[in-house]
Amino acid sequence: MAYTRRKIRGINLSFLLASFVFACWALVCAWFGWPRGFRGGSTAGFGLFAAAALFFGAFPAIWARYPSKHPVNHELLRYGDLAEVSERLDREMQGSVDVVGPFRFTASFLVYDSGHEFQLVPYDQIVSSEVDKVGSDEPSAVVVRTRSGRRYQWYRTWMQGIFDPEQVSKKIRAAARLDAPAG
Repeated sequence: MAYTRRKIRGINLSFLLASFVFACWALVCAWFGWPRGFRGGSTAGFGLFAAAALFFGAFPAIWARYPSKHPVNHELLRYGDLAEVSERLDREMQGSVDVVGPFRFTASFLVYDSGHEFQLVPYDQIVSSEVDKVGSDEPSAVVVRTRSGRRYQWYRTWMQGIFDPEQVSKKIRAAARLDAPAG
């Protein structure tokens, strides 16, 4: 199965799984009368969890009806025709891919794939890559700017992925040829 199709299915599955978990908690509230701290607590708990289940379950349905709204397709559409960019990314992901944490370095794309998130930046669109050290307690971030003015910022956290920001920024600069002499 191609990379983009697998990524689309993975994101859909994560939303459906979240919907299932919230629906199960709604059933627990309805069955056991939880929480009991206030009058009508089980009704309120059931209502909130059921609403959350519907909320998360609605996204895959919307994406099935309007595929261009899916986060993966939406990101791919930024850089041209969906079929062409998807095919090119699938082909490059089958080849030699350098992986550093959630980052995938293909021949012409920087792919950020943290499991629940997907971002794609062609190397020819990158104009700068730097490490932003906010404070001593806060994690470092990799900041990438593109020709169109978009700014991507990825922190080194357990939710966004564990990686060495210096190494990632160096690999981005090398792949995008930012350190090459102009000419």
